[in-house]
Amino acid sequence: MRRRAALMSRVSSDEQAKGYSLDIQSEALENYCHRNDIEIVYSFREDHSAKNFDRPSFKEFLEHLKRNKNAIDLLLFTTWDRFSRNAKDAYHMIDTLKRHGVTANSIEQPIDLTVPENKMLLAMYLVMPEIDNDRRSMKVKEGMRAALKAGRWCRKAPYGYRNSRDENNRPIIVPNEYAEPIREAYRQVAKGTQQSEVLVAFKEKGTPISKSQLSLILRNPVYAGKIQVPALENEPYQIVEGEHEALISDKLFYQVQQALSANNPCDRIPSSVKNDLLPLRGILSCSECGYRLTGSRSRGRRGTRYAYYHCNNCGNERYRAEAVNETLAEVIGGIKLSRSCKVVHEELVKRLLNGDNRDKATKRKKLQAEIDKQEERIQRLQDNLADGILSSEDFVSMKTRFASSKRTAQEQLLSLQEDNSGKEELLHKAVKGVDSLGTVYSNADASTKVKILGSIFPEMIEFDGNKCRTPKINEAVLLCLNADKGFRENKNGKLHDKLDVSRLVARRGIEPLLPG
Repeated sequence: MRRRAALMSRVSSDEQAKGYSLDIQSEALENYCHRNDIEIVYSFREDHSAKNFDRPSFKEFLEHLKRNKNAIDLLLFTTWDRFSRNAKDAYHMIDTLKRHGVTANSIEQPIDLTVPENKMLLAMYLVMPEIDNDRRSMKVKEGMRAALKAGRWCRKAPYGYRNSRDENNRPIIVPNEYAEPIREAYRQVAKGTQQSEVLVAFKEKGTPISKSQLSLILRNPVYAGKIQVPALENEPYQIVEGEHEALISDKLFYQVQQALSANNPCDRIPSSVKNDLLPLRGILSCSECGYRLTGSRSRGRRGTRYAYYHCNNCGNERYRAEAVNETLAEVIGGIKLSRSCKVVHEELVKRLLNGDNRDKATKRKKLQAEIDKQEERIQRLQDNLADGILSSEDFVSMKTRFASSKRTAQEQLLSLQEDNSGKEELLHKAVKGVDSLGTVYSNADASTKVKILGSIFPEMIEFDGNKCRTPKINEAVLLCLNADKGFRENKNGKLHDKLDVSRLVARRGIEPLLPG
């Protein structure tokens, strides 16, 4: 019976450039079939990589086999690397074709698989293309890493840049029309502007981006003229100076990183508490079951709507929001600092600021010495290379290491540039503001009230209808409170008539404890 065959020709884009044309393969396959009296019943071509069988034309061929059972006996191709460059997938596909009654074989590397020993030859034919693929992949990765170390972006240009070529025809990225909006985004975030507001500004300028995209942009050092080189085996992660134009200064980049890294839980206030009638929702807990109290508004008999805090878990607690809000406002209004406490507090902070300045000066001196040291080492390397004492490979390796140490010191030095000028005046205003904290709290919106309460009461607050109770108060607040007015700790452990601290332990003074 005359055998019936399907012919497969395949190239990838780089292989076609090297002469593996589809026409040449098709002609060789057709001539082979004519010489061996094989009927051609199906033929297909591919221009996809053979790393796997997720190839459109090959999938169509498999569908044809399912629809036309026993219509094809052979699948022919020129060489085994045309069939697959993945040994594991190739074995699996050979078995799949067998179940359809089809034998896969190469016309230039034919194998009789009925002979067991020939399976070793098949393994060699299948593994060699995979090894070749892996080797090429390694070369590509090495080339990309070398480009990164040289400060060149070798992938698709990030937002705000476009891919281009320099005067030596080497790849480089250059700013595009979106560069200025990115500069403005960095400036705004450094000033404290929320990312949501920055996104609105992008949209208004006709350059809308997603929230996740903005977050990546704000953390990518490429905009400060830097290139990230990932860690690899024994080589650590490093940041090198890029050959491209920076959109922002180093100082602005690190200011933004500091702003993004600020760990302020009050910045993550859920939208559910941003309600002026129910600002304490999520802060209060049920004294019966410990669950957080939620809040809602109910309509009275006369149609008036009232706000309530209540427990949805046990249902045993329900309080008018107005009463709870007024009680907390009264407690916050009781926080006062005595004149002597203000003076001591300001003096302590001034000393800390002065000490911080001295520490920074010492650190700056050490970092500058480290920078000079690494620069001197690099100069010596260049001299040794010129004199033939050092090989080019050793020069590149050692220079990369010294340059990395130098950049690290420079980055640390840059982060120390901020001084404490103006902070004493800000401190003075802050201490004065504590006396009016009650007024500030009463006039604040829900989000600000949550921030104030969170800074004073680190744990949940309970309410029994008349007074509040909490397990803990910020120790710094306790130390600064005036013993003569406002919060006053008595022998019963109370700090305020409407506040109980349930697990309060008497604080030790500065005098040493007596034995016994």
